[in-house]
Amino acid sequence: MANGRYEAGQSLNDYVDMLHSIYGSTQNYAKTKADVYQHLAEVCGIAGKHLFKKNDLETAARFIPKIFGWACALISAVSPAQTNSEEIILRKFPGLCPYCTARPCSCWAAEKPTLNEKSLENHFYRNAPRQARGINDLELMFAEIYGHTWTGPDGSQDPIRYIYLRLIEELAEVSEALRFQHIYPQNFQNEIADLFGWWFALASAIRSRRVDGTLTSELLWKSYPGHCLDCDTAPCFCAQGPVRELMSKPAPGALGETDRLTSLRNQGAYEHDIEAYETLNLKLAFPAACVRMDVDDFKKVNDGYGHSAGDAALKHISSVIRQKCRPRDRIYRISGDEFGVLMPDTSVDEAYGVMRRVVSALKATQVIWTSQDGVSTSFPVSMSIGVAECADGSSIKAAFEAADAASYVSKEGGKARVSKAPFDGQQE
Repeated sequence: MANGRYEAGQSLNDYVDMLHSIYGSTQNYAKTKADVYQHLAEVCGIAGKHLFKKNDLETAARFIPKIFGWACALISAVSPAQTNSEEIILRKFPGLCPYCTARPCSCWAAEKPTLNEKSLENHFYRNAPRQARGINDLELMFAEIYGHTWTGPDGSQDPIRYIYLRLIEELAEVSEALRFQHIYPQNFQNEIADLFGWWFALASAIRSRRVDGTLTSELLWKSYPGHCLDCDTAPCFCAQGPVRELMSKPAPGALGETDRLTSLRNQGAYEHDIEAYETLNLKLAFPAACVRMDVDDFKKVNDGYGHSAGDAALKHISSVIRQKCRPRDRIYRISGDEFGVLMPDTSVDEAYGVMRRVVSALKATQVIWTSQDGVSTSFPVSMSIGVAECADGSSIKAAFEAADAASYVSKEGGKARVSKAPFDGQQE
């Protein structure tokens, strides 16, 4: 697929998987299903404001992907082990109306027949294997089943208004299904399938009114092109939510990638990320800067004050690096007193400037350590730093090695310095 794994014409399940891989372990990791539902309700409401209060169809269209994204996130939040969204939809709508089992629907204007679950299951096994699973394919399926109903019972209503009202009605049904999920666990899948049905209808109706008539799959891809649009990276590098920042806890499932002392990414995560970016399994905005740092005279800290003082120094250093780097930068504790930073969309000169600020901050602030006897001591700590630049994923490992070599140039040049790679005589 494009971008290493994904592409514009991918299936619904691929979109769910892609969105979870971008945002699940970063932006959404601490969100409960109630939190995700609230986001879904918010974007539905904002879309309605632009549609009917501001009469701004183009802005409203930008919220179609957001509604889709949060609906996918809700499926992941409710049923982490069952995220086959295609099956959820096709079990309810196996290429036909589940009530009259016709395509197009013939029962929409009258009392709905009683749902025959056995008959519906049979239609699912007959029809679902042949049903194309792309976004445009599913949109077409819903249009062929229900397109003639989108102007309301009397055929005179504005399709967008009628569809949006039905979408909000289904949003309420989803809320009820979530509240009573402990009693009727299967009802959520039934209601989320209905919500997706009206989402496809709204996307279709809005597309028909837009001047360029952008296909729904293209609209989704513009918002979610295999990576986060804000940081141009997958998984998302953007600032974590306030809960994670305040609690300083790693995302569930990421404990094995987190250094317990500093809460930075650990050596295993460092090696995994390099490999992933080299093989294009993850996307990174290039040029990227690679930074290696080595604490100066760290042995003297441990020998002079003790290992607990050394731990305090490492925590202090980690805090300073976090303050000077951007939220989108990935910071690693690679080994005992060695650190690394991966800075997407950053030149070597920009990284050089950031690292000079790290050096200056360490000079301006000392480590404050309290012994077991309750005696507080302060002492300075510094780092020798090397920075390098890489133009693509294939050179990221070499860039880190070059940055490591440059850090030794800084150390040999007097410590508490920054050097570029290849060394050009420019140091702090």
